[in-house]
Amino acid sequence: MKNIINSFIVCVVAIIIVACHDNEKLEKETKEEECCKKETSANVAISNEISDESLFNITSDWKTQDNKSIKIQSFQGKIIIAAMVFTHCEGACPRIVADIQRIEKSFTPDELKNIQFLLISMDPERDTPERCTEFAKEYKLNPNWTLISSNDDATIEMANVLNVKVKKLSGGGFDHSNTIHIIDQQGLISFQQNGLEQEPEGSIESVRNLLKK
Repeated sequence: MKNIINSFIVCVVAIIIVACHDNEKLEKETKEEECCKKETSANVAISNEISDESLFNITSDWKTQDNKSIKIQSFQGKIIIAAMVFTHCEGACPRIVADIQRIEKSFTPDELKNIQFLLISMDPERDTPERCTEFAKEYKLNPNWTLISSNDDATIEMANVLNVKVKKLSGGGFDHSNTIHIIDQQGLISFQQNGLEQEPEGSIESVRNLLKK
């Protein structure tokens, strides 16, 4: 009888030891999982950091042709094909728009879902949302196109970031760079097409490379 009791006690002790070991193992695995989750969260945060050279560092407010207030960061995650223009321009700006439309035709509807066409006004005084809407209709710009304007300070900041030379003329027009900018999903300039009626292969190749990312 005494042997049976001793055997029973030994079995109970063994079970308790195994249970404790399992609990310690479970706690260790839980801590490791929590640690991994923290590391993963940290990696995500790092990957979402914006470069000092990114367009998305511009914090000014802009108005669209639909009279909506936006910030440039709202385009984050898309490939941006952009140019600075003014809607009363009768020379270079319509040709810049035509050059961008030529690039646009190179992509499928599915590819265009990841591309944003952006016209940035250098003439905020006259390029009101109403005027930008008229311009969009005149040049048959589809909903993939957004026209934005702000104030003089924001316009100058944008021109500096894009390295666009803008000089206001006495007659109300502007002397300016004729540049199409290909901007990646993080707001960095990937390619610049300089001049009017240029062959767009470089711009198209740049966008295609960004679409693969």
